[in-house]
Amino acid sequence: MYKRQAYAPTRWQQQQYPAHLRQRIAVCHDGIDSNACHPDPDAILRLPDGRVLRHGDPVVTFAARDLDPYRGYPQFMRAAALVAERYPDVLFVTVGGDGPGYGRARQDGRCWREVMLAETGLADRMVHIPWLAPDQLVRLFQVSAAHVYLSVPFVLSWSLLEAMACGGLIVGSDTQPVREVITDGVNGLLAPFHDTTALARRIEEALPGGAMLGSLRRAARATIVSHYERERCIDRQLGWIARLVEQSEALSA
Repeated sequence: MYKRQAYAPTRWQQQQYPAHLRQRIAVCHDGIDSNACHPDPDAILRLPDGRVLRHGDPVVTFAARDLDPYRGYPQFMRAAALVAERYPDVLFVTVGGDGPGYGRARQDGRCWREVMLAETGLADRMVHIPWLAPDQLVRLFQVSAAHVYLSVPFVLSWSLLEAMACGGLIVGSDTQPVREVITDGVNGLLAPFHDTTALARRIEEALPGGAMLGSLRRAARATIVSHYERERCIDRQLGWIARLVEQSEALSA
């Protein structure tokens, strides 16, 4: 009898299944449109308050479906507070909702954004945007000097791969799903998830004037084009499905 097969977008997700099932789960991402997500040195993003951001500005970005602990929002804010003390010109832009995200709502009824702004005092340095259309999110990645992506061991966000496709300089958490696509010092920078001091230092390395900016950005995009380009991923998926059909027909013959 033919056994059912499946595929997972990342190796980490595949590895979460019992060993007897992993051998029947192929790994193939759905892919990123690297034509839509691309570097643009002339990119401009107009903020809701009218300010205009351009490529080369000292802008640190953070994006998640919701600003919650699973995606390291508290750690990002505490690291941002350290960076803000030493870099008075840096602007922080966060994109994400105020819902509980992948975790539980706080028992006090407050959202994490409210709590962390009160703790860090960053209200004057922080721009919050609840949601951005896809083309505007791409522009945010294009103008970002450093894009921070943090996650506990959990499903990897498409936004990370899109930011990389845009040539983003990624400062990520040194956790297994992130390490699957980011190699520290090669195509991005990594820091321990809970070490906000180390995270702040990595953000500072990524700010304009850092020594390795260009090579990391180019390598980030090259990673996406080589391994996560949408058309290549679709071809792999179709090829995998075709092989399964052939095997099924052979067994039925």
